[in-house]
Amino acid sequence: MKRYSVLLVLLATLSACLAPPIKPPVADTNQIRKVLVVPVEAPPLEVRPDLIESRLPIYRQNDTVPFDLFLEMKIYRNPGGVLIAGLVSHDDIVQEAVPRQARAADKIIPGLEPLASLADNWVPTFELARLAASQLSSRGLEAVAGGHYYRLPISPRERTANLAHWHGAIREWYKRDTSAVDYRSYQAERIDAVLEIGLGTYRIFEAQAPLQLLVKLINPATGQVIGRTDAEAFPVKGSAQMLLDHEAERFKELVVEVGARLVSQGLSDLGLSSPPRNALSGGPTLETSVAEGVPAR
Repeated sequence: MKRYSVLLVLLATLSACLAPPIKPPVADTNQIRKVLVVPVEAPPLEVRPDLIESRLPIYRQNDTVPFDLFLEMKIYRNPGGVLIAGLVSHDDIVQEAVPRQARAADKIIPGLEPLASLADNWVPTFELARLAASQLSSRGLEAVAGGHYYRLPISPRERTANLAHWHGAIREWYKRDTSAVDYRSYQAERIDAVLEIGLGTYRIFEAQAPLQLLVKLINPATGQVIGRTDAEAFPVKGSAQMLLDHEAERFKELVVEVGARLVSQGLSDLGLSSPPRNALSGGPTLETSVAEGVPAR
């Protein structure tokens, strides 16, 4: 219980560092008919206690082992494709994640990368973007999942297991009042708003798996952020070893289950909780369009 209390205090402190929410004017949300949904690059999963203790029990049983001689903090990929920041030994069974750069020809819009550049990884924000597109569709809006994601501006030398670099980049993205991406090229597709979906808290601590959704609503014509909100949950679903076993199936299901509720809350906070007025009055409804698709994984 003491550990949970410490975690809750830490998470409350981190949440307090976030930029304040922005409630978009009703006049603006009433004009929204078509939304582009863009996932933001997620940080690696943080796991405490470190999984090295379950993979190699010697590090749990022998306090005299000089860990720093045999272990390094790395970003590695578990068998289910989940990227994890944790300790790795020189002869470990896990696969270190090697960053992949997209080809220049694939970079249609500066700041956005093709989803295919992370094809080997399971990325939680891709799942949340897919959920957001589905929920927007059910609320009478046309949702376009554009096949690209926003890559956090972290230098290559800082793309390490030091999560402070990732959390700092996420806070910087979230607090910006103007978008770092020029979405005006999407105007030909008659996009009324861009919904960027990111993650703040993303970890497993003992048996608890806190998750924090960060959402920004952007005017694509001006780049101005017209809405911003966050939602978080603290599910207790079992140990990290249990959640991440069998290709992390239970963990992925947990993220989707909890994420669906957080996405619903976020859309409601932004005033996107009901169909536009023309749909309510019996006017034409809008269908969901998925360009290139946010893949279900």
